[in-house]
Amino acid sequence: MRSFLCVLIAFVTSLAQAQTQQDNKNKEMPAFLKQLADTRKTIADGYVHWTESVKAKDIDAIVDLYANDATILPDRRESVSGKGAIRDFYKGWFAEGDKLIEQKFENINSVEEGDLLIDSTKFSGTLVRDGKEVSFRGKRLTVWKRELKGPWKILRDTWNESPAF
Repeated sequence: MRSFLCVLIAFVTSLAQAQTQQDNKNKEMPAFLKQLADTRKTIADGYVHWTESVKAKDIDAIVDLYANDATILPDRRESVSGKGAIRDFYKGWFAEGDKLIEQKFENINSVEEGDLLIDSTKFSGTLVRDGKEVSFRGKRLTVWKRELKGPWKILRDTWNESPAF
């Protein structure tokens, strides 16, 4: 009976210790989840800011979203690197005359590693082209980079349209 009691006490003690370790892990997790949630909100806000800036054709606001060494790889166009070239790309794009009415992004998945976040999204929206409303949809892969003690900026950006609805 005495050995059974010793075994039971040892079991309860190790169970309590394991529970304490799990409780400590759970206390750490909310900070990690909060950081992840904050990052995802910042990135989602970045897409909203990009959309609003494109609707307003505010080239300065758009270019400000990109890192100095950013590269974009647009659908059916050549790649462009650096803020000056990105500025020229958007000037040319806006000169084509399309007017964005609305655009929404839907996260497919994201991976965050240190100061980089790789974000896959689907997008859809409506624009006016040649006086007619046109629906569009597509996919986008964006690599965001957290600047040193600063905001997240777009480091790499590529998108392409999917077939019409």
